[in-house]
Amino acid sequence: MRKIMSAALLCAAAAPGFAQANECGQVSITEMNWASASVVTNVAKFVMEQGYGCEVAVVPSDTVPAITSVAENGEPDIVTELWVNSTGEVFERLEKEGKIVRLGEVLSPGGVEGWWLQPTWSTNIRS
Repeated sequence: MRKIMSAALLCAAAAPGFAQANECGQVSITEMNWASASVVTNVAKFVMEQGYGCEVAVVPSDTVPAITSVAENGEPDIVTELWVNSTGEVFERLEKEGKIVRLGEVLSPGGVEGWWLQPTWSTNIRS
């Protein structure tokens, strides 16, 4: 829970810089389908709306659709939590082109993405 709150505060801290730099207005922000991203999205939405008067549109998304949309359409404006190890070279290319700016680590010191498998062994193994 402490990590989630830290992530939310990081995003909230980043929101003022975004709002001041762009005079706010309408902002689109992703809400991924996992808990930490939902927390970060909703905290950022609250801070931008209540603190800076932004009109925030929350866009349901996931890692690959979000990065694809940013690459092809330049939208959404903010992707709150993106697992870059599953985006391949696309994220790095967009970052080098200046289309994506990394503001910080949402899960500091970083989360681990992977498939965790537990083998099930049969007690009826015959040789």
